[in-house]
Amino acid sequence: MTSSEDLFEVLERLSKDQSGIRLLNIYKGLPISYDASISSVGDSEIHVISNKYQISCLYHQRETFIRGEDLPFVIRSQVISLNLAKEDAVLANFEIAQNSIGNRMNIRVEPEEPLAGIIQFKGYPTKVNAAIADISLYGASVYIEDFLFPVRLFQPGNEISMSIMIPEILIQKTKKVLTGQTIETRNVRNLVRSSAPIVSDGNIEINAWGKILAVRPELHANRYRVSIKLFIKDQERMVISQYISHRQTEIIRDLRILSEELFKRMK
Repeated sequence: MTSSEDLFEVLERLSKDQSGIRLLNIYKGLPISYDASISSVGDSEIHVISNKYQISCLYHQRETFIRGEDLPFVIRSQVISLNLAKEDAVLANFEIAQNSIGNRMNIRVEPEEPLAGIIQFKGYPTKVNAAIADISLYGASVYIEDFLFPVRLFQPGNEISMSIMIPEILIQKTKKVLTGQTIETRNVRNLVRSSAPIVSDGNIEINAWGKILAVRPELHANRYRVSIKLFIKDQERMVISQYISHRQTEIIRDLRILSEELFKRMK
């Protein structure tokens, strides 16, 4: 079952059964997913109702992913039209999404300001500079300029060591709950210093080892995107957790502002 027509029949059946669905969009690396209902079904499209934050994602991205307990897979769809007043969208051109999209419910975030990374392969002295595209507690994606990219080393399954620079000032703004106790920022910084020394430019250096998962060329940008599974020590993972929490707060705030501005313009 791979054709858009077959997938449309599945969604049509969900509508008749009044089965609930959820829409999923990735906004700055963060999964945005709210409940939705299929309000009506056309010849090859469906009308869905969700809330204004999800609709705002549809407005800007012109696509969404459909999930549901009664769906054996995630369906990708294109946005044909929107009715902001009714928080309604028309979706069509359905296809089965790649398997990895289901894992995007794990929180990962895109940096607002560039984060630097350095990658080194076992047995090779060469270090490769990378820019962090997104980061989670268990992995990261990085951009590498094509003229710096050693193709023979960046193969799926190859092991690497990696350093990531996290701005210390962001960690100072947060608190962390650990083993049931709230640890104040100054104590967090003491823990961090024991395993992730502060470098001279005000960043905390996170060191990890990992494996290459996937490599994708982005020819339009003259770069490669590399997905990496990372294995990080607990105390250093705590620093990344605080960074993710900080960015998550910023991204949700940005989406709220974006939604308010969009719906204000349409009044």
